[in-house]
Amino acid sequence: MHDNLLTLKIKTLNLNLLRALGARYKRLNLGVTPVQGRIIMFIYDHQDEVCQKDIEHMIACKKSTLSAILNSMEKNNLIIRKGSDTDSRRNSIILTDYSIEIATKLKDDMIEINKLLGENITQDEYIIFSDVLEKITKNLERI
Repeated sequence: MHDNLLTLKIKTLNLNLLRALGARYKRLNLGVTPVQGRIIMFIYDHQDEVCQKDIEHMIACKKSTLSAILNSMEKNNLIIRKGSDTDSRRNSIILTDYSIEIATKLKDDMIEINKLLGENITQDEYIIFSDVLEKITKNLERI
């Protein structure tokens, strides 16, 4: 391996993806950041009860960081926190009608984004890329 080249390439790709998504979301007037969009889609795709801990695992961030993001989302009418029906110690996080509209737009746009990202990549290259990503993900467990 080429020293830190792999980590640098992954970090650069991630930053560029977040910047591109942020710009795209602005052009589409979605009113959310890429992280907020990811949280909205996670809740949207998991129609059962979702709590803060579920989201922490999904985006791999600290509790305090996520709390700040969720507070902002609640202030901007993207989510509602309510007591869980099944566990009084948990708060469920629910999408508002406004964020459900955003989720629908994001779901439709994700098809276009994936199409754009996959341009000039053959099926064989995509399979190899997916396999490599899976191996890197497994290797992360050893760090």
